Amino acid sequence: MEKIQQWLAEARIEFKAHLRRQKPYWILGGFLFVFGAVFFHDTYLVSIHSGQLGILWRRLGGGTVIDTVYGEGVHLILPFNKMYVYNVRTQQFRDTIDALTVDGLNVRVRYSVRYFLPAETLPLLHQRVGPDYADVVIRPEMRSVVRAVFGQYKPEEIYTTQKAIQERVSELAKIRLEARFIDLDDVPLETITLPPRISQAIESKMAYQQLEGEYIYKLSIAEKEAQRRRIESNGLKQYNDTVNKSLTPSVLSWYGIQATQELAKSPNAKTVVIGSGKSGLPIILGKD
Repeated sequence: MEKIQQWLAEARIEFKAHLRRQKPYWILGGFLFVFGAVFFHDTYLVSIHSGQLGILWRRLGGGTVIDTVYGEGVHLILPFNKMYVYNVRTQQFRDTIDALTVDGLNVRVRYSVRYFLPAETLPLLHQRVGPDYADVVIRPEMRSVVRAVFGQYKPEEIYTTQKAIQERVSELAKIRLEARFIDLDDVPLETITLPPRISQAIESKMAYQQLEGEYIYKLSIAEKEAQRRRIESNGLKQYNDTVNKSLTPSVLSWYGIQATQELAKSPNAKTVVIGSGKSGLPIILGKD
């Protein structure tokens, strides 16, 4: 027992002596460890900020982790693995392309795409498309949709059906992007530019159509006014015919007698009655 204790004491003394001899190397090793931990911290320590989600790729564990999406916060991973961080907020992509109408005329279309990445399909997007999804999926798919839709319209129809065109573009784009794990919010068509001579021709045609509409409206009003006057004239004619049929000579004589009596009663009237007229009524002269 004493020998064991003596051996442990000697080993302890020898270990301390060894530490004193190796102290500079231990200090250097500790410094290198701290330096490496700080300098290479992004290989094992990943920060995911607000509006972001992470997808882990394991070098020795089967590649992309499909069943786990890493949320906001700090995550510790093995140095030989890699975390891909995606922005899952609503994003906007703008582009300008030239499309052909059904007549083969060139149209320049400037549009924007508002989209976001759904969390439930984010691992599949990373595995099958990757971080360059905007250039790999959104740009080519949207260009294909815009060209296909505008290729179904004539230039003059583009001016009058822009809302229908935008709805059709959004509908087709939504189907295509969802098949590639991207959710579409909207596709606003910002500007549609036709060749100057075509644009001027369409504007002139629309101006003539508007002028023609005004003429048609004026003709309609004039026709209704003429119809009103015809109805009014027919009414007056029927009234006059009815009155003429009721005005017999005896009735006229009776009205004449009443009118003569009323004139005779007037204090401002000075009358001279000389004989009678052909109708048998007195002739009144000298009325003031």
